[in-house]
Parts: sequence; structure tokens; C-alpha cells
Amino acid sequence: MFLNETRHAINVEDASCDAQRPCSTCVRSHSYAVAHAPAGVELPPHPECTFDEVSESPPVETTETPKSRFERLESRINELESLLREKDRALNTFASDQSQPQMQHHPFASSSNAHTPNLVHSNGFNFDGIPGFANGNGNGIPTNGISNMYPNYTSSKPQNGTNGMDYTQFPNASGLDNLAGVASLLGNAPLSEAHIDSVSAGLNQDTSMSGGFQSNGSNLDIVFASWPVNLPSREVTRHLVEAYFAFHLHAVRLFHGPSFLASLDLHPTDPRFPWSAILHAMCAIGSLYVASIPPTPAPPPEYPAHEVFGARLRTLQRRPDSFAEQQAKFAKEQAEIALDLGHHKFQCVQVTVMLTWFYWCHGRWSEAFLSAAQGLRVAVPCGLNVCPPFHTIAETLRPPAIIPPAKTVMEDEVRRNTFWLAYAMERQMGTGNGWALSLDDQDICQLLPLRGDQFEQGILVYPSERQWSHDRDLLTTHKDEQIDSFILYVKATIILSRVKSFNLRFKGKHYVGDASVVSPNNSPASADQQEIFDIKDAPAFQELDKMINAFRTSFPAHLKSPIIGQSVDPYLYTASLIPHLYVSIRSIRDHCLIKPGEATCVHADRILRAARAIVDLMYNIASTSYDVSLLGLHSIMCWFMSGRVLIRFLKAAMQANSDAQIPQLQAEIVFIRSMLMKAAERITLAQRYQRMLDEYLFNSTGQTFADSLPISRFSTECTISLEEDSTSTMVPDTSRATDVFMQYRAPPIPARPTRR
Repeated sequence: MFLNETRHAINVEDASCDAQRPCSTCVRSHSYAVAHAPAGVELPPHPECTFDEVSESPPVETTETPKSRFERLESRINELESLLREKDRALNTFASDQSQPQMQHHPFASSSNAHTPNLVHSNGFNFDGIPGFANGNGNGIPTNGISNMYPNYTSSKPQNGTNGMDYTQFPNASGLDNLAGVASLLGNAPLSEAHIDSVSAGLNQDTSMSGGFQSNGSNLDIVFASWPVNLPSREVTRHLVEAYFAFHLHAVRLFHGPSFLASLDLHPTDPRFPWSAILHAMCAIGSLYVASIPPTPAPPPEYPAHEVFGARLRTLQRRPDSFAEQQAKFAKEQAEIALDLGHHKFQCVQVTVMLTWFYWCHGRWSEAFLSAAQGLRVAVPCGLNVCPPFHTIAETLRPPAIIPPAKTVMEDEVRRNTFWLAYAMERQMGTGNGWALSLDDQDICQLLPLRGDQFEQGILVYPSERQWSHDRDLLTTHKDEQIDSFILYVKATIILSRVKSFNLRFKGKHYVGDASVVSPNNSPASADQQEIFDIKDAPAFQELDKMINAFRTSFPAHLKSPIIGQSVDPYLYTASLIPHLYVSIRSIRDHCLIKPGEATCVHADRILRAARAIVDLMYNIASTSYDVSLLGLHSIMCWFMSGRVLIRFLKAAMQANSDAQIPQLQAEIVFIRSMLMKAAERITLAQRYQRMLDEYLFNSTGQTFADSLPISRFSTECTISLEEDSTSTMVPDTSRATDVFMQYRAPPIPARPTRR
């Protein structure tokens, strides 16, 4: 025992062991012990050497199943994502501590200058520090480097950005299949190198992005193999979605902003991840508000301003689709496929609302008209136009709605808001034509939207405390606890709908002798001898006129003015314009032209005062730093229509040689044109209206007077046809193209010069 312990200690401490069995050290120790052993002590004949037993057979390799390997890989990815999110929160907290205090939440918003929208929008989202939202450079997406962010954005393939790995071979697979493909490509590569590049190096880089959006364009990208095709990279998509919620008028009503932004952090295969068609539409609109993405080119001067069919512009420009146009096209294609399959039915309505705004914004009237009609027609089978208990009393084969009932208050209110936005878009576009509406007001039995703060918090408000769309006193009575600018905006749109229905149905009712439209000066017997009807004494007209005047004066005290300081409420601004638009246009017709000696006409005076009331609201917003391109599109249309009315008065003043009226009218017209040009910096529709105003001014006052104004010389070249043999179809008859209430007609298009 003594010998073994001595030998083991020597073996442990002696680094020169020759690893023999027995080793030389043990042999020497045994010889020494035998030579110096006391008498009577028995020692073993051979040294006993202790050594580690090593198995001669090769180790058995454990084969890991593919499923467990995928789970381990996904678990590692989730861990790395969590680390990145914790790093973002720490950096954001540090940045907020170092920066100045943020602006307090305000229901309105303003912009820092005429070109750059403010980073605290009326939607309530603070995106101060997000690069590309202004015209200057930021710390993230470069303003002059779109190719660095998505160099192949014109391609239909998904973006690849990690280690040169190509994921396009897994385009339509499920999340697990995509993960399997990635694992097969990785082979025996370490898991830490699977999806994230230079994590340790990137953790030290500064970022001012929120919600996981990284300012470094490449080092910290998390690549999802199942990322939807045709979308830009994940960081660019989030950047554009945040821009959409920050600056777009309808964003926080069409979606619940915090919930939607949170869903972007989910894996693309998660069922709660946003539908890709919605993201495409958001990217198309959000690209209007960032400086890092080239805008859609404006129509050239030779393109007719009155052109309805936007596809004809392609024959002139001959350019590839812009980024926004591509994303809108992808959204439309996916929505059409989903409708054919019966998938994402409600989301299709949301996509249609966004596409309608996009088409209208770019002056693509035919596409906007069809999209607006489709949105309302799809909303009907979804049951969005009615609310229980107002369903049909007949027994039907189909349920009242083809979508399941809402599970939460938030989901129910999002559906209601979506319907009212689809309704408002279709009604507002309908004021520019004499075509029938897509859905009758009598077929709508829906609650008005919730107040904004209640919608954000998901508060349940019972129907007894709210107003219905078919209430008799809907436009003149406002419940104190259920009124805000968006609700007034919806009510003002209902006014447009009622005025449009009155104008469309007047002649038919007059023909059958309907008492609501017949008056002593306007009888059916005289209809055969005249085309013009005197509607001012018709009972239906007087009732409508009285109701609209009462609506304008019924605004609550805190909603009287849409402009407070430098802040503007776009919804309230539009709701304030619509009653003046009705008054300024309702009685203008060829037989009602203002003539010399008729300056004291009561109706003419009301029309002129209403048009100037619109101009006053324009002066008020021009005195702020608000970016007018963030207003609703209907506000821009109201400006244009007021300009046309003032041009008619200018023409009458010129005929009467009224030197007192001409300078003021001229200054007001020039101001309206300048405001349209300012909005045209981002909104193509405003540019079209500005050119149409120029044409109308030229036709009404002549080239000589138009040239005397401090505006660009009007050129008749803008009405040249794109093709010599299509002059009869290229520019349609515009006698009613801007016939807002079918009460006055636009002049004919000026003669085109002969091409040589």
C-alpha cells in the first residue's frame, strides 16, 4: 500500500513519465523498495503501476435527428433575437436620457417646414431620429443610397443578405421546411454563425431606431428564410411601416398602431404576423414620406391634366415602375388572388382602402374609382355596412356576414373604422363625377366610430351611448362623450353623399312629379321646354340647405378651429371645408353666371363668401409650418373647386370692368395656385389640379390676362394628344369631369394646335 501511494504521487507530479506499463519510474521505485525493505516485509515480485484505462474501440457517434437539430437552431436564433432586443432597449433608454424631453402628446401635429413633415404626427407616434423621414441625412438608411438598402428592388426575388447564402430555393415552403433547407446548407457550421453576422462587433454600434430597427444596414440583420417574397428587407419594411403610421392620415384609424407594430416583431410564419399584401400597400404609401426612396416621377407637361386613364401615361414616359408602384402592384395582385380563394376577406378591404388613396394621390382616377367601388362592395358581404340588430328580415341562404364575428372590442372597432374610411374615400371621389354611388345610404345601418382615445385603449362603449348612421338628427346633434374630429369627418362625408344623391335623382323625381323636388317655379310641365331647373324653391333642396348650415354651426367649442398654434388637425380641417364647398358650388351653373349689375344677388353673395371662407382656411394653414401634403386629398380638391368659383367671379368682374374686385380676386387665385404647387411636391393629384386650374383660367380670361398674372405661362401644349390618331379618346369630355354637385359645367378643352 505504501509502495502504491508513493508511486502514484511520483507519477502525478513527474511530468517526464514515459507512459510505459509499468513505467520506468515505477520500476525504479520498486527496485529501491526491495533493496531497502526491512526484514520480514514481503514485497510483490513486480511493480504495480497505476494508469488510466483507454478503450481501444472507437467512440459511438450519436446521430441527431433533423427535427431536434432544427429545434436547436431555432432556439438559438430566438436567443440571439432576444439579445438584440435587449440591446436595443438599452440603447434607446440611453439615447432618451441624453436627448431633450419629447413633446407631449397632442391631438394635432405640425411640420418643421414646408418640405419636411414634423416627426411628431397627429397620429401620436414619435419617430424623432428615424433616418430618411426628413430630407436630411440620418444615421441609418442613407438618403442617396437606395441601392445599398435593396439593390435589386425591381426584382421579384426575395432579398438575400447573409454570407452570400441563397434562400430563393425555398420560396414557397413552410417555416419548418425553410429551416430545414437552411440547416442542410449550413452542414456542420456552428450555430452561432447561422443567421447573424458579427453580433459581438455590432453590439457596440450606436443606433437610434425603435422597435428593433437597426441603424446599421448590414451587420445586425436577422435573416428570415421565410420572409415574404417581393417585400424589401425586414429593416426597410419596418422603416416604411413606421413612416406610414407616423405621417399618413388614416393609418391609426385603419389599424391599431401599437398592436400592428408589435406584430412586426413576430416570425413571418407566425399566424399573427401581418399579411404581406398589407405590408406591400404600407410600403407603397410609406415611401412617399421618406427621402431614401426615389419618388414616382410626375407626369410630364405634355400629359393631359384631365386624363382619366392613368395607364396611358406609360406610352409617354416609357419607364420602369417605381418602388411605390411596384409595391402597390404586388398588393393588388395578392388581394385579387385572396378574394378569388376567399382568404383574408377583411384584410382585402383594408388593402383596397389603402390602394384607393394611393391611386387617387397619384391622379390615377380610373384605378381609384374602381378600387373605391370594390372596397365598398367587398365590405357588404363582410357585413361591415350593418350592425346587429339591423339585418334583413328575410330568410336567406347566406349568413349576414361571411367573416366570423370579432373576438375583441379592438377588432370590432377596426372593422367599423375600415368601413367608414372606405365609405369616405368613395364618397369624396364621387364629388368629382356624375356617376352613381356604389352603396346607397339607406343600406347602411352602422354605428359611428369610437372617439380616438377610446379606440386606442380598446374601451367598450355600448350602442345606447353612440350614434347610428341613420339617426334623424345625426348631422346636427353631437353627443358630448362621443365626438371628435374623425367623427365630424365621417358626418361631413355623409353630407357629400346626400348632396350627390339629391343631384343624381333630381331629374328622375321631377319627371314623376315627386313633391320633394317640385315647386311653383319648377314644375314637370315646363321640363320639356327647358333643360335648366330652378331648384332653390324645391322642398328637398331647402331641407338639405338648412341641414348643412346647421351642421356647420353645431361644432362643439373645442372643435371649432382645426388650427391651434402651429398644429393642424387634418380631419377637422376637411370637415370644416365641406360645408363651404357645398355652398360655393351648389348654385353655379351656366344660367347662374354672375353678370354685370347682379352684384347684389343674395345667392351670388353666399357663393362668393363661401369660396372665400375656403381661402381663409388656406391662409390660416399657410401661416403655420404644417406640411400641406399631409392633409387629406379631399382638402386639396376643395381648394381647387374654390379656385374655379373665384375664376368665374373674376370673369364677371372683368366684363363689368370692376377695378375694385379684380385685384383681390386675382390675388386669391394666385394664392390658391401657390398652395396647390406646394402640395404637389409630394402629391401628384395637386399638380394635376394646379394645371387644370391654369387651363380654366386661360379659357375664362384669355391668354393675355393669364400671362399678366405672376404665374408660369400657360401653354396649350399640355393638351396635345399622346397619339395623333387618338385625339378623340385621349382627352375625354370634361364638361362634367369636375362637376362636383352637377350644378355647373367646366368649359370645353381649348383647341389643340396642329402637329407638323
